[in-house]
Amino acid sequence: MPYRSHSRLPNCQGSEWLSLIAAGTFMLASVLAPMTAHAFAEDLCFHYVDPQAKSGDVIPNAFNCWNVQCTDSVKPENEPAGCLVKGVTRYINATIAKGLHGRNTVHFDTLFLFSRMLGMSDEDAFNLAAYSQATDLVGGYVHTDQYGKAMTARKTDDLQGITRLNIPTGGYSYHFVPWLRTHGHELSKSLTYDPDYLLHGLKSPYAKSEALINHLRVWSFGGRQTLCDFGLMKDQNNPQSECFSDTDDKWIFVSIPYFAPDCLNCRGENTFKVGWQKIVLTNAGACGGNDQEECVYDPDYATKLHGTPKSLGIYLHVMADRLSHSYCTDPAFITEGWDRKQKMPDEMKAGTAYSVWFRDSCGTINHIAKHYPETGHKKLPEQTIKAMDFSYLEIQNWLKESNYFANNPQQNAATPKPGYPKLNETGKIVKMVGDALKQADAGGRNKALCEIALNGYGITPWHDGSTDCKYPAKK
Repeated sequence: MPYRSHSRLPNCQGSEWLSLIAAGTFMLASVLAPMTAHAFAEDLCFHYVDPQAKSGDVIPNAFNCWNVQCTDSVKPENEPAGCLVKGVTRYINATIAKGLHGRNTVHFDTLFLFSRMLGMSDEDAFNLAAYSQATDLVGGYVHTDQYGKAMTARKTDDLQGITRLNIPTGGYSYHFVPWLRTHGHELSKSLTYDPDYLLHGLKSPYAKSEALINHLRVWSFGGRQTLCDFGLMKDQNNPQSECFSDTDDKWIFVSIPYFAPDCLNCRGENTFKVGWQKIVLTNAGACGGNDQEECVYDPDYATKLHGTPKSLGIYLHVMADRLSHSYCTDPAFITEGWDRKQKMPDEMKAGTAYSVWFRDSCGTINHIAKHYPETGHKKLPEQTIKAMDFSYLEIQNWLKESNYFANNPQQNAATPKPGYPKLNETGKIVKMVGDALKQADAGGRNKALCEIALNGYGITPWHDGSTDCKYPAKK
């Protein structure tokens, strides 16, 4: 059956939302929507050879999507007044209005590097990184080689349904990840990685309240085949529990702030049945938008991906977003019914099983500002370091639990060269990679990570095909 939802959001397709937001960049100081401010937003951009097509080959000179230094200064910590607004405006114009090719070094490059260091094949590491990146992008992700040629054979699926613009399918919950306050699952103040949980027989190193994170982890580690909306299941204490079905008649109410040029301080009120998580469309050509009744989603897609590097990439993306948006999602809990101090919204129907309320700051300039220093700055924020740290540990755990090396006997973990951290020195490895991400120049960040792979661990080729980390000179 087609997936149906009930929503007060304007009936806009993804491209229309982007047009609305781009048209309103002059109002950046007031409000910005969650669907424009992305956790670990793209920081490496490239010009398309054919700018009209907004796809295909690119000019192989990376530049800062954000212009984090305003003038591409080598001293990014010394931004002049107004630099943040200028940087955000450039980001909006680059990645949305002009549709330039972009990627993020936390979601993509670092995950590829970690995976190859720890012993994954080039193809598996690429799939992990590419599906992490595709979780953000409408249309999927196509990589380019070091000469700017599109690597079309490695195009990801279009993860329509869980990308950051997918409001009616609950896709935004993969980027704004609320914790679960039901069945005694109380909040730990921030996402904390506690390996003792694993020692005690639990399925995750995170608190039980992190329902969606834990749900995705079990799925990506091969422990379940299906995915459920918001990680909500019939038995929340059983990681293998079934999703709710139509006959269960469980509804969730969501209120999230959004921005449109003709509407300030608005909220999207969305109420829909909790069931299986929609991910990819089976009738994309006949579907007018992700909230149209004609849209049909593949009910078996999650099963096809479970336990694979692709699913691991999706999980690691959402985990990183949970960290990046913690200021927004720590107070944005899911609860049974309405369990908040403020009055129940008029739009929430009596008898609704669950509700989640995102506070106003999730949609304001404060949100964008949180992403501004994530790369290219002298000091990286805590969430960047944590995301890399947790990801490195989880890739190790996945390789172990999946018996990767037994199933791929030709693969081995990399051997560090003199002067480079050993593979069990997580803190030193994260610092080394973090230092590469501090480089002000976008191309310099890519080159530095490539050199760590090649010169430090004998990993070749780099994900873009480079075997010497030498890139075409800027014109």
